[in-house]
Amino acid sequence: MGILKRTSERTATVTVRVPQSVRAELDRLREETAKAGFDLNGTLAETVVRVTRQIREELGQATKAEASRVNGIDGSAVVAKKLVS
Repeated sequence: MGILKRTSERTATVTVRVPQSVRAELDRLREETAKAGFDLNGTLAETVVRVTRQIREELGQATKAEASRVNGIDGSAVVAKKLVS
């Protein structure tokens, strides 16, 4: 196991709208986890990072699928040629 740790990236605040019931539950959890010695903010931040990566991956897959439907099965551009009679 390595001893060296990478320097943490600086953090920023993100505002997300959630239902009031979820906000109330998060407030309760913040108090309870603090009393128990846990880091709710750290847990939520890690969760947001994982979900962000998953969204990026799924979006990339959806974009590739859409491109193959538009361009052809192999992803190459389909060019229509006008037949001259």
